[in-house]
Amino acid sequence: MTVMVANRRRIGWMALLIAVAALSASQGTAQETQEPATVTVTGNVVDDVTGEPIPGVIIVVRALDISFFTDTDGKFVVADVPRGSYSLEVIHRDYQRLEGDLAIDRPGEFFLGLTPIQDPNDWLIKGIVGLVTDQVSGDPVPEVVVNVPAVGRAATTAADGRFVLPDLVAGRYEVAFSHLGYRQRSEMIAVESGHATNVHVALTVDAIELDPIEVTVDRRDRNLESAGFYQRQEDGWGHFVDRDDIDNWNPVDLTDALIRFPGVSIVPDARSPMNRHLRFRRGRTDCAPPVYLDGVLLTGLEGFYLDDIVNPMSVAGVEMYRGVAGIPAQYSGRGTACGVVLIWLRRGG
Repeated sequence: MTVMVANRRRIGWMALLIAVAALSASQGTAQETQEPATVTVTGNVVDDVTGEPIPGVIIVVRALDISFFTDTDGKFVVADVPRGSYSLEVIHRDYQRLEGDLAIDRPGEFFLGLTPIQDPNDWLIKGIVGLVTDQVSGDPVPEVVVNVPAVGRAATTAADGRFVLPDLVAGRYEVAFSHLGYRQRSEMIAVESGHATNVHVALTVDAIELDPIEVTVDRRDRNLESAGFYQRQEDGWGHFVDRDDIDNWNPVDLTDALIRFPGVSIVPDARSPMNRHLRFRRGRTDCAPPVYLDGVLLTGLEGFYLDDIVNPMSVAGVEMYRGVAGIPAQYSGRGTACGVVLIWLRRGG
């Protein structure tokens, strides 16, 4: 078995170790040509600092449309897989996500090393985020330069009029908004320690009185920001749970938080009543929605339950869409008639 991982994110020195059983001397070339088209391989996931096995890791093989879950020894088995190259995604709430390519040509065993992540608060946006719109039309204004002269920091609004100025220390800043064709606008904006200041600023082409800026202060997670969570929350489709909700509710299990919303039910497992299934109610029946974890569809995890996989203290946010209305385009399509659940993890939870 040959294993190759092409890095897409930084991984540690034990990112990949290979243990391959050598062919017996009695195996000749003729026998090798008669090897079956499929093989079985065993993977081991370990902490690349301590070398200890990591249970509860999710391994996604998109080409096979299946996911695996490491056992208490950090092992998982890919049975009867055709020889070839596969893209892997390796996810655990306490480790940096690993993505790479795995090439398999014979049975054997391999090791994947995950790097522990830092304090989840490091992934909170501490600065200014916002939206710039045209005061008359209300449309977002792209390519606005947002400048903080006192610290030499600047950002430019995207096509949706949004911008992020991260990593600002607490204090008051003069922030200038400028765009060719609009009057420049400057405002004093306060930044609180450990929080994001969310602003809505309107620009105008005429010398008329401007609407005051709208300012709110909240905690913004970088993962949620990059995933589009906050924008979809503002759009008003679906039900949303953020880190503040979880801290306020302090649920024992994630399903305890999700059941608070209309149309969501928790069904005990028929064989193991202590384990529970997440369901969406549809008329007189219910259905099981697909679940995505950090954008990866969880499949092939029969025998495991949502509360086994995700600790609520590790969650940055959850989106729930009942039915097809409002489902983000990248998560819609076949199998989503029931709706979808999107779970986003804290980086370090």
